[in-house]
Amino acid sequence: MLSAEERQELSAGYPSFVDGIPESDWPRLRLGEEDQRLIRGKRGEHSRLGLGVQLMVLRFLGRFETDVERIPEDLVLHVGEQLGISDPLAKISLYGKNGDTVRNHVREIRQAHGWTSFVEGEAKLVAWLEDRLKYSTDGPKAMTLQAVVWLREQRVLLPRYSTLRDLVTLCRGRAEDAVSKALVSMLNRQQIRIIDWLMEVPTGERTSRLDGLRRGVGVPSWDNFVKALSRADEIRALGFVHVDVSSIPERRLAQLADHALTERVPRLKEQTGRRAAVLAAIKRLETRALDDAIDMLDKLISERFIAKPKRWADSALVDAYPKFAPDGTLTAQALLAVLESVAEVVDHDSGEITDPVTDTDSTRAALETVADRDTLLRAAKNLLEYMPARDSDTHEARRAKALERFRDVRTLVPVLVDRVRFGASPAGQGALTALHALPSLLDREDVRLDDIDSTLVKGSWKRLVDGGAEQPDGAVNLPAYALCVVETFHRHLCKREIFVQGCSHWGDLLARLLSDEVWAQARPSLLTSLDLPEDPTAYLDRAARSLHADLTRVASRMPKGAQITLGNGDLALPKGRPPRPSSLSRQVEKMLPKVELPQVVLDVLSRTGAIAAFTTRNGNPSPYPEFELSVAAVMVGYGCNIGLEAVANDEKDALKLDRLTSISREYFRSDVIEACTTLMLRAETDALTTLQSNGERLASVDGHRFVIPTPQPGLLIAPEGNSEVTWLTMLTEQAVQLSGRMVSGRPSAALEALNTLTTYRDHPDVPDSRRPEAIVAEAGTHEDLVFGLLTLSGYSYQPAPHQINDARLWRIDRSADYGPLQGATRRQIDLSQIAAHWEDILRVIGSIHHGVVSAHDALRILTRNGQPTDLGSAIVSFGRIAKTRHLLRLNDNPEYRRGIEAQSRLHKERSDLARRICHGIDGPFPDYYPGLENRLGVLGLVLNTVALFNTVYIQKIVEKMGAQGRVISHSDLRQLSRMMYSHINMRGRFHFESPTETTFEIPDLEPDPT
Repeated sequence: MLSAEERQELSAGYPSFVDGIPESDWPRLRLGEEDQRLIRGKRGEHSRLGLGVQLMVLRFLGRFETDVERIPEDLVLHVGEQLGISDPLAKISLYGKNGDTVRNHVREIRQAHGWTSFVEGEAKLVAWLEDRLKYSTDGPKAMTLQAVVWLREQRVLLPRYSTLRDLVTLCRGRAEDAVSKALVSMLNRQQIRIIDWLMEVPTGERTSRLDGLRRGVGVPSWDNFVKALSRADEIRALGFVHVDVSSIPERRLAQLADHALTERVPRLKEQTGRRAAVLAAIKRLETRALDDAIDMLDKLISERFIAKPKRWADSALVDAYPKFAPDGTLTAQALLAVLESVAEVVDHDSGEITDPVTDTDSTRAALETVADRDTLLRAAKNLLEYMPARDSDTHEARRAKALERFRDVRTLVPVLVDRVRFGASPAGQGALTALHALPSLLDREDVRLDDIDSTLVKGSWKRLVDGGAEQPDGAVNLPAYALCVVETFHRHLCKREIFVQGCSHWGDLLARLLSDEVWAQARPSLLTSLDLPEDPTAYLDRAARSLHADLTRVASRMPKGAQITLGNGDLALPKGRPPRPSSLSRQVEKMLPKVELPQVVLDVLSRTGAIAAFTTRNGNPSPYPEFELSVAAVMVGYGCNIGLEAVANDEKDALKLDRLTSISREYFRSDVIEACTTLMLRAETDALTTLQSNGERLASVDGHRFVIPTPQPGLLIAPEGNSEVTWLTMLTEQAVQLSGRMVSGRPSAALEALNTLTTYRDHPDVPDSRRPEAIVAEAGTHEDLVFGLLTLSGYSYQPAPHQINDARLWRIDRSADYGPLQGATRRQIDLSQIAAHWEDILRVIGSIHHGVVSAHDALRILTRNGQPTDLGSAIVSFGRIAKTRHLLRLNDNPEYRRGIEAQSRLHKERSDLARRICHGIDGPFPDYYPGLENRLGVLGLVLNTVALFNTVYIQKIVEKMGAQGRVISHSDLRQLSRMMYSHINMRGRFHFESPTETTFEIPDLEPDPT
């Protein structure tokens, strides 16, 4: 029976002997020459053995173990074998009887190797924690494990887990209090009274004033756009605009703001940091409210001036098709007849080419073979009426229809100019100037060419603005010019060449990096958090030596005389094949209990305690009896996409359709799904022993794409120009989904992973053992830049071979001879470029780490027109170092490659399982519809329950096999898939009953026929 302290150590991943010594750690538990020299000074075998064991205990645990009975016997045997001591177990027992000897050995080892006690190093640890916690919002477990790494590096003996955890918790509390006090100190008495006033509920009202500020203004419309601007003005009028919170890290502010914007106000009023949280919320709303207004503007312009006129034009073209289609055919036939009549004549025997004899009569005769002259003339004129002119473009019909919306432009433009503060880069300045000049033109009846900016009038706009013969010379079609300015303004706004001052999403991207003043203050602590140096010289030299060593090692293992010069020098990566199912996999699949999907869901909900995550909006537990049956029914109904009617049962109160509908609406919220996933992750971590991976923690990111069939009012997910959305999921190596998020278009999965992991630093409840160290995902465009961003952010980016678009190798040392790789490494990385931009590189990475910009926004800052900027090129060069090393490992290390390919296959297996579960339609959700995110979140929960159910029972089967004498290799264990589903019935009429102890019995081991 484990003690409470041991259970905490095991759960947190703290160094201990509770779970034994992993196989990967044994190679480093060897006695070196210095150790042997220290040991030889002892006389008795038991003394030498005890000293050697204490040295290995220190190396593994980071502290001493004076109670020898707690030291694993296999470690004692391992040390005894190295020292050539017979019967080491008896000798270690004799050693442990003399406490003075043990304590003297501890003192000797500390002096010889320079270790200090925790009491002596505590002050330095506290200073390090305080420095790191200024910017980090990592949870207690994560910070505790980071403290373990720091203590080991500083050679400070580790204390008990509870001691270190309590110290970390104390420092985190101080850091949070310091942030709250710093924020409140920025307020004057009037502002404090306003914050308290916002948390009050007015007489006769049911909600506080703060609740009123949280709410938006409704669906997009011109009236609601004005209301959204008024809401932004109302928030800014509270008097907090000039409160400068830039000295507070963005992550800290975001954490406080999220708390204030989601917590119930009565509960918030009772908390000590309430004023700081409300201030952070107000500062968040100052930008978010304006962002919401511009989001609505974007949707209104896209829909009213672009999408709807296009549908009108397309509909008119379809309606007119019967009128001009025959004329088009007739005109084409006539043209072909003329071309054939004037075609050159070739003598195939002599090769002589002669021009045909043509005149007016012969041409007229050729045309009359198709139709008479008047008919052809009418057909050509009719066709020109519907086709765009030669100097126009395909947008002319849509733009002509948009002129019917000129009344909306008259309403919109004055509001934009008077109430929104825009800024522009040089590329967008012309469009912004034209927008500001437009209100004065709207009131004029006679607008001339000299009054407008003709440089904006391009393509079909020229014909529309000119107005043709009906327009007087030099006059301008004002509606066309106004629509041209608005459309051009919108295009530059989407590119952020025009931006909104005071916005976050629509603001100036370059200005969103850490400001000079904030960066100067934050730089030292951020460099500590990111483990990046101030001077890159030694750092880049070390990277150059590592790349040179990898190239040399891989080249030395290639056959003599071989040269890799394929195509453009790409490294030919081995193509991995899925391993065939082993006999162990087949036998385990047969032994898994035969169950129905509801039984799996109920078993996991009970086993993990995840049902506790399904709370009311007020945070209270559900009052419904047999609540777990109702939750399981909703999960199955939505997960299988068969609806609640298919799982409802009027004979049972918990399964009545009314209750299921109410529970699905009230309890299946995004925050509940996230909390339930966290509980499952924690239970999965605690459950794994036999199947625990000892390697690097991997996470893979992949997505399922959906088509938006038609524009939908109020749809926030797809901005103008995107007809697809992607549901991106991140999986651990144990097949449990870490996160799921709907994003527009086809974003880089690797950058989305960086965003997600950056956000996870703010969630202390996420199990630390499931915080990935390496990312398996597709980079998309700018692959080398993505490598650089992720590597500099502290993650190992490991895309699978099929996810790599460009497999070229790079070198740093021009003069080095890499033998077979000489031709493939002809491209050189310029380290001076990286060094020259190192300060700006640190600022970009620090801004991502600080939460100031997302990884996607950083990519947009670092590129222009599809090409990296000078700063982006420097990060690209750094990324090529990491990418080349990754390519070499893929080619040279089969174990490394298999692990990555297995993680990549895991996503495919999960997609196959999703299609199996979600059988209510042909394929999982081909089209997007509002609310799909919630359904996919429920499907992700069901997939997690299957993965966790399989993990638990596969482990039980493996343990049973081991107890019956079956020897199982580690490679066979790694091939066991958590995505097996042949034992689970997912179709038919489901029955919902709480599982019993005997429900899922595991059959006895069948004889292996091989």
